[in-house]
Amino acid sequence: MSTVLEAAKKFYEVYNDKKLDLIDSIFTDDYVGHVNAHDIVGAANAKGFIGGFLEGIPNAFYDIKESFVNDDKVTCRWVCTGTQTGNFYGMPPTNKDVNVNGITIFRIADGKIAELWNVWDQFTLVEQLKA
Repeated sequence: MSTVLEAAKKFYEVYNDKKLDLIDSIFTDDYVGHVNAHDIVGAANAKGFIGGFLEGIPNAFYDIKESFVNDDKVTCRWVCTGTQTGNFYGMPPTNKDVNVNGITIFRIADGKIAELWNVWDQFTLVEQLKA
């Protein structure tokens, strides 16, 4: 497995294994995450964003369905499943299951994630939580 792909897979370990501290070792100092319409700059902000997600869906699990490597970039198509048992960015627990699709493109520099573009189906997630 290429080191570029390994770096991207470490990102999903943060969620799947609930290892927020792993972020410090897998992101570059100048990391930027482009998540739907928001930019998340720096590892500390990424920890806050991911921590908020895991607070709401503590059993979140990312299953990588496909991955493609091209030079310093990795594209992953994934499905995230879990149950919203905690506060989810201000939304009280619903105890409802979620099943959301998304695609993330990672740019890797020196074996670490320097930038990512993450697009996921927010509409379906909201519909599942309010249904």
